[in-house]
Amino acid sequence: MKILKLSKLFSLLFALLLFGACSDGEDGAVGPQGEQGVQGEPGEDGNANVKSYLFEDQSFMAGEVPFDLPAVTQDILDNGVVLAYLRPLNANLWFGIPYYYQTSSLTVYGIFPGTVTLSSTFDVNNYDFRFVVIEGTDGSAFKGMGVEQELKQAGVDVSDFYQVADYYGLDY
Repeated sequence: MKILKLSKLFSLLFALLLFGACSDGEDGAVGPQGEQGVQGEPGEDGNANVKSYLFEDQSFMAGEVPFDLPAVTQDILDNGVVLAYLRPLNANLWFGIPYYYQTSSLTVYGIFPGTVTLSSTFDVNNYDFRFVVIEGTDGSAFKGMGVEQELKQAGVDVSDFYQVADYYGLDY
């Protein structure tokens, strides 16, 4: 029993000495620079001024329907452009909006910060929608032109999603 008390006492003293030796001393000198790390794989090329948003399998009744697009800011409204496309169920092609078929139509009703509202004269069943949000840039290749004029000058038809995607390097 006496040995147990002594070992506890020595353990307590050792712990006190150990923690008492710790202090907030000055930091040492900075060590030498380490070796350069391994080069990572190159990333994909892209365009920071262009974003594509896909809404899959959308269904709604004829009328107006809003889509949340936080990328649509007041700056986009003032200087950029929002392009809209649709792809019907089982179709392989994207069609530009406004979209007209026989007596039916689907158009962009309004674009506001954070929202794009579409208006349809027909019930939409299982359509995919894609919105391409393009910022206007001061350093454009075609000074003094808006985004749509730049694209037209470059020979890009904005109603053709594939031409826009190829021009900006977007995925289909």
